[in-house]
Amino acid sequence: MTGYGRCLMLSLRTGWPQVLGWPVLVAGLVVASAGTINGTYADQASRDRYAGAYELLSGSAALQGRGYNLNTLGGILVNEMGYLTLIMIPLIGVHLAIRFTRSVEDTGRLDLLTSYPVHRLAPAAAGVTAAGLTAALTAVITALGLTVLDFPVAGSWRYAGGLALFMVVFTGVGTLIAQCCRTARTAYLLATGVWLLSYLARAAVDAQQWDAVAWNPQSWLAEIRPYAADPPLWPWLASSVLAIGLFAATAAVAVRRDQGAGIIAPRLGAATAPGWIRSPLTLLLRLTGGLGAGWAGASALFAFAFGYLTPQINHLDAATQADDATVNATLTIFVQLNALLAAAAGIQISQWLAAEETSGRVGYGLSTVVSRWRWWSSATLLVTAWSLLVLLGGALGTGLGLVAGFGEGHYFGRGVSATLSYTAAVVLLIGLAMGVHSVSPRAVPVAWLSVGWGIVVCLRADLLELPTWARQLSPVHWIGAVPRDAWHRPAALTMTVVAVVVVALSTVRYRRRDLEAG
Repeated sequence: MTGYGRCLMLSLRTGWPQVLGWPVLVAGLVVASAGTINGTYADQASRDRYAGAYELLSGSAALQGRGYNLNTLGGILVNEMGYLTLIMIPLIGVHLAIRFTRSVEDTGRLDLLTSYPVHRLAPAAAGVTAAGLTAALTAVITALGLTVLDFPVAGSWRYAGGLALFMVVFTGVGTLIAQCCRTARTAYLLATGVWLLSYLARAAVDAQQWDAVAWNPQSWLAEIRPYAADPPLWPWLASSVLAIGLFAATAAVAVRRDQGAGIIAPRLGAATAPGWIRSPLTLLLRLTGGLGAGWAGASALFAFAFGYLTPQINHLDAATQADDATVNATLTIFVQLNALLAAAAGIQISQWLAAEETSGRVGYGLSTVVSRWRWWSSATLLVTAWSLLVLLGGALGTGLGLVAGFGEGHYFGRGVSATLSYTAAVVLLIGLAMGVHSVSPRAVPVAWLSVGWGIVVCLRADLLELPTWARQLSPVHWIGAVPRDAWHRPAALTMTVVAVVVVALSTVRYRRRDLEAG
């Protein structure tokens, strides 16, 4: 394949932080959790108690997948890591696929590459290889770390290999969608939606213990059963066949589409702008409407699904008296995830605004009578408004899901108020993202670290035995574990003030620095 080697070297040279960083992050979380589990369940009696307790909370499988071999250290590790791996691994795979394929095309680098003798499939094949190398490194580093902690060698390699194959499957999903869409932004949105639907479908199947695990790749990771005495082979075969099929479909699309285009044709815009677009704010609203609405709808769907599943997760039914303390503990996780989803929506929109600057389009607008202050304040206001709208969608979805699940109307207010109590944390995270943008639009991806760490603190802080200072690196943690605990009003007020100060400083910085392009 002409040019494949050069394309691969370019992908590795420009994307080496991704290729090395993701494996270290995933392996670090798995190994740190394994170390804690080693100490917590040091004897067989404690492992048997864990297995017995989990059987009484079978609905917890909605969050972390079905548990197998829970009377072994390896089985406990796989089960406890389900919270993170079912979310993190697919999204990493999707991100790597789009980052190494469609994003290269969006930036124009592919035009430079194809000006030389390069096979039609070489750039995409190189991107897939770079993503596959990331998955392979994840497997090797994770397996070695678990082996050092005296976990069974065969089971450790099976588990690490299962994580890598799970990542490769969603890399295939990402590459196929990237070839079908015209822009990376659309590809990210559509691929994330596919992951979310598959995750929610798996959650429903696992919560109800339906016999349908063979139909969803999200279920196959648990079905590998890496620490079983006689693990099944079919999940490996199913994952491999699906990955090969996805990559074959990707190749078929790539050789037939025009460069810079996709199978999904963009909707043609009107010849003239509508009359209501008379300001930077309305223009930005028009441009980000689809992205913001997609996030709001996805957040509401996610929140409703888990609100509805809350009784099953807590092993409650119509004949069982709901324990408010137990329900609140579960609800705390969901509403914190709602807040982090809202922050993620704002960060992605701010990242899109950064891309508008690096492409030079913002420079065209600012060459007219539009001032920098007006443009930046409009952008900040819009990003914040979309984030809060996504948070509101999550609040309403949670409330309605709880009402549908429990059949009692008073749960609606609890779901809404608990989610909205994290408003200040969302506003601060968005303020920090815009602050990073004001320094350099190319640095905006750094803001994703706050969301990623927030998810780790929300889901696995206790398992990882994180110290207080590490938990407080997540602004969501400052609010308190609402509704399990009381809302921390001083923290909310402090975060709001800090957000206002950060936005003010970012405005000053943006007005004084040079534009990236244009």
